[in-house]
Amino acid sequence: MAVNKFTFNINTKDPTIQLGFGTTFDEAGREDLIKVYEDDVVRQLVNPTKDFEVTRFRHAPLANNTEESPDIFYQFNFFDSFNTTWSNPLPAIAPTQPLPFGFNFKGYTNADLAENTSDLLKSFFKLDFYDSNIKTRQKFYMSNLLSPVNGTRLPLCAIDADCRNVSDGSGPANITTDWGALNMNVPDGPILDASGTNTILDTTKDVPIPRYQFDMDNKSIGYFFYWLKESTYLNINTFFMSCKFYNGRDGKVVRFTNVLPTTLPNQTSFDAANNMYYKLLIDKNNFTYWIEDLAGTRVGTSISSPIEFWEYVNPT
Repeated sequence: MAVNKFTFNINTKDPTIQLGFGTTFDEAGREDLIKVYEDDVVRQLVNPTKDFEVTRFRHAPLANNTEESPDIFYQFNFFDSFNTTWSNPLPAIAPTQPLPFGFNFKGYTNADLAENTSDLLKSFFKLDFYDSNIKTRQKFYMSNLLSPVNGTRLPLCAIDADCRNVSDGSGPANITTDWGALNMNVPDGPILDASGTNTILDTTKDVPIPRYQFDMDNKSIGYFFYWLKESTYLNINTFFMSCKFYNGRDGKVVRFTNVLPTTLPNQTSFDAANNMYYKLLIDKNNFTYWIEDLAGTRVGTSISSPIEFWEYVNPT
């Protein structure tokens, strides 16, 4: 304890005491000032605490709450350069030697797809997430990669006797049945050429198509969305998602639109902000997310309402 000490001489003849009021006291508040100084030094030497813990968000329940964690669906449509149109991942018809569809338009045969060749394994869809759909303002935050081998697989046994019409066995098969009417659960023997000795297609194998269905348990790669648990550092609850395909066979990269390109008012010059993105929204209270088109309609909830992209090809 810091105090000023005084000595008094007792004089019985003069009962008065003189006090020195001119003394300067400088101890008051010094301890508080030292504490402020200590805190300032600590802040300079030790980095402030920032919570960068990342957690996963599951697909939000549907409006009718029929499923707690519903599956999520994606579909990618490649440009059919043979017919100058955009192809559905599934062919409309099933001939003996299948017409090109799906990844065939990126240079892969069904044999390549069935064997998961090295260049197929190097290919991927890249979903990029930004904080804005306006290119001059947006910041890139993360990507999600979808491998072709994780797509829905189509059994080649569907290309079987159900869709062939060979009367004498000497000629090629004719198309007789729509793809959806085939019996895909009954495998047949290999499809042979006209000589009956060379295999055209091994029907026991299957091939991936550019359609994806992810769930919480068995096919969780691509199902969860990972983001910061706290909002103290980055308070972002809405992301804008675009898509590219990186082809491991020829090294080319193609971009996708969120609408059929033929519906664009001007295919050579259009508003990318409104035609190349979907919105992903997150709920940090329930740790869920869902995806909407830019008009606010939820998508990706079923195979008939997928998150759908179309390859963009400049018509020039």
